[in-house]
Amino acid sequence: MFAAGLLSFADIRVARAQSTFGEGAVEFLLPTGARSLGMGQAVAAIATGSDALWWNPALIARGPREVAFHFTKIVTLETDAGGAVVIPVQRVGAFALSVRYLNPGQQEASDDPTAPTGAFSTTTTMLGASFATTFSNRLAAGITYKLLRLDFHCTGNCRKPSQAPQTIALDLGTQYIATTDSLVTFGFALRNAGPKLQVNDSPQADPLPVRADLGVAYAPKLVQLPKEARVRVAADLVARVSGGYSPGYRFGAEFSWMARYHARAGYVIDGPTGSGSTFGLGLSSGKLHIDLARMLVTSGSQAGSPAYLSLRYLF
Repeated sequence: MFAAGLLSFADIRVARAQSTFGEGAVEFLLPTGARSLGMGQAVAAIATGSDALWWNPALIARGPREVAFHFTKIVTLETDAGGAVVIPVQRVGAFALSVRYLNPGQQEASDDPTAPTGAFSTTTTMLGASFATTFSNRLAAGITYKLLRLDFHCTGNCRKPSQAPQTIALDLGTQYIATTDSLVTFGFALRNAGPKLQVNDSPQADPLPVRADLGVAYAPKLVQLPKEARVRVAADLVARVSGGYSPGYRFGAEFSWMARYHARAGYVIDGPTGSGSTFGLGLSSGKLHIDLARMLVTSGSQAGSPAYLSLRYLF
């Protein structure tokens, strides 16, 4: 199945939280957002703007109004692109719409690899609608309703399902600011909860990759640094909800100067694209925010290290 092949470049071990053994719709697990990736994906408590739609929807409650585009480059995908728009409404909350499109490119169709009978491709489209609101100066909550659809495109003689498989899922998230000066923040998200994905028939339907993310972020005020500097560190614990798998971990840090220039680094242990270090850079120029990131996979990679680009425009 295409979804299983999409993560074949990762070192997927059954004992780990990020293993996709026995699961469908694993495209839900592919990370996006260059700022989040630069911080080692440790953003359950502090993802910024539209990045939060893929990690913890509660975080858009205090975010800006923006439109964003996210791009990922890995060898196993010809196209990985997404976009989002976030609209805060005063005294109500924040609304958002998101879309992501994955295309691995064409492959030969044949029972005999020496005699192809055609060509096919399997594309994935994910749509999301989100809402988040605050309940006090410290507590926020959010929800995302997602639709995943697989489309099979074939030329020549190849087999494909009679109708496009699809499934729905929910993301639920909360954020709690523990201190009045916002030094310590906690976040929790339950992601990808929904019915099984059926590609061929009901007996072969696969459960969704439900994950629980718990994160903490700390923004210390260091007297040793000039007032223009800001430092944030974060850590996440990620657990697969079913199956009794051991957890995975994410760690990240961000250094900002004048809220304009940003440098990020992190480390992922047993993520869906493998384990390894991450780094990223960001530039905030007025309403335009540009972020770049790369993950240096140290285990399980068969396709090189993915690169990420995000463009955000505040309006």
